Amino acid sequence: MTTKTTTAKTVAPTLLAMLLFGVAPLTLAADYPERAAFGERAAAVGLGVDSLNLLKRQPGPGAEPTAAVLLERFHGRLPGVSTSDRFNREVTEKQTSLISEEGWYLNVNADGTSVRYRNYPYLEKTAHLARPVEERFQPHELESLGRDFIAKHLDGLIKLGKNEDLVPYFSEFEISGGGASADGASMDPELVQASTIVFTRVINGQPVLGGGSKIAVIFANDGEPVGFDYDWPSYVQTRSSQKILPLDQIRRRGVDYSKFNPDDAEVKERGFECGYIDLGARKRDPDAVIQAGCMRQAIQKTIVDPKTHAEDEGSGHILKSSLDFLPAGETVETDRVWELARKPVVDLTKVTRE
Repeated sequence: MTTKTTTAKTVAPTLLAMLLFGVAPLTLAADYPERAAFGERAAAVGLGVDSLNLLKRQPGPGAEPTAAVLLERFHGRLPGVSTSDRFNREVTEKQTSLISEEGWYLNVNADGTSVRYRNYPYLEKTAHLARPVEERFQPHELESLGRDFIAKHLDGLIKLGKNEDLVPYFSEFEISGGGASADGASMDPELVQASTIVFTRVINGQPVLGGGSKIAVIFANDGEPVGFDYDWPSYVQTRSSQKILPLDQIRRRGVDYSKFNPDDAEVKERGFECGYIDLGARKRDPDAVIQAGCMRQAIQKTIVDPKTHAEDEGSGHILKSSLDFLPAGETVETDRVWELARKPVVDLTKVTRE
């Protein structure tokens, strides 16, 4: 059997697909300069500090109160992000959901700090406004649209504490077309259907990595918001700090705990960032502190048909991806959900180099 892989022109960040949204048909993505700078610093010096204050999450207001605020705030606001009186309410231990007959829906997680809203019918109505990839929103335009929406419509729900900043992280564009409709036919034009900007929180110069402290806003091609996600708990600084390992020792932890051996020639690192780690509402130990770590994305290629691969390097193989969160503290604080913080961690400061 011949296995052939087909990839988009640009690989969308794993973070978005895993932690925020469903998988789009085809995506085009780009990092903002701020994220690129975080990656450059991480690759050179890790976190770039000797110690970091540990943080503690504050309890959220609860799903029901948050849902009530958002329902009232967007009531009658048209045409994109809006709510009405026509909806069904579903309440579980983990989530409150408002599902409208008109097509919009709102999900709020248990403590009220994680929210997802979509209005797909409006996005469908604006499908005729699909624009060529070359004419997509520029980074500064998306950032302006996103900040304007957050300031006007999420005020009071998205709060920044002392020494905290809201920073553009990456953009993503949903693309239609690109495939031939019949053998021998020309490729369908690639058109942008929707545009998303994702922001992250930066605390004392350290980005928060993982699903926590993220805000995403989706825009139709007329500039109207049609959806948003946020996972935004409040943090307070504890009286404890954590000594940070140097970069080489953090990477040695990756060798010990990652599914992929970085020394394998078929393993390619696609991203490395360091900062605070918050895995997000769905993967959060409510009793754990926010501590230091590095996020490593890697892809492993396995050749399954050597003959086909020899003829075409784009065929005859499969790709597997890995997203590892490596603890960066000399002492790792217990986290029941963070896999590597559950395992015994070797004190690398006491390991003698051969």
